[in-house]
Amino acid sequence: GCGKSTLLNNIAGLDNPTSGNIYLDGKPIEGTGVERGVVFQQYALFPWRTVLRNVTFGLEMQNVPKQEAEDRAMKYIKSVGLEGFEHAYPKELSGGMKQRVAIARAYAVNPEILLMDEPFGALDAQTRVQLQQELLDTWQREKKTCFFITHDVDEAVILAQRVVIMSARPGRIKKVVDIDIPYPRTQDIKTSPRFVELKNMIWDEVYQEFLEIKK
Repeated sequence: GCGKSTLLNNIAGLDNPTSGNIYLDGKPIEGTGVERGVVFQQYALFPWRTVLRNVTFGLEMQNVPKQEAEDRAMKYIKSVGLEGFEHAYPKELSGGMKQRVAIARAYAVNPEILLMDEPFGALDAQTRVQLQQELLDTWQREKKTCFFITHDVDEAVILAQRVVIMSARPGRIKKVVDIDIPYPRTQDIKTSPRFVELKNMIWDEVYQEFLEIKK
């Protein structure tokens, strides 16, 4: 309840801030735009469209020629490990596979910024770890700016270059922690002393907020 999703929705242009402005490359954000791709927790796929057609949707809105849109969509379908499922419908996919489709769709429009609102929060632990690693691998290739919301401290430390901790209501930026663990990263780093140190530091800040709420 500190305003994480509200902040993301404002950056995405889905909501308007009650005061102040949000700037992207020096220009105020006014509404949605193709330079921002959004991945929600609950997939938000079109059930009547195949995997391929879900991924090409944003490209169709940009009037990208059909063959180019399909070629670009297939590139990202392959990159998230769904080659062979391009003609399947969402009802035929597991939760993790649906989220892969949503990630591929966001990447396909070539956004400057990828906005991800707890995209792995509803998945089982094994699938979550797998998609974290796939996101890290994709980021290594694409080098897109990613604004990623999570309440999982482990997830924040393994993915991020910078972790922004928000305070409880009213939501404020409480602390910014630079994550100085080098890339490429794998799940093995979770046992490293520096990972544990950063995790404990961030968790302590979050726990202090919990204690403040209970007062």
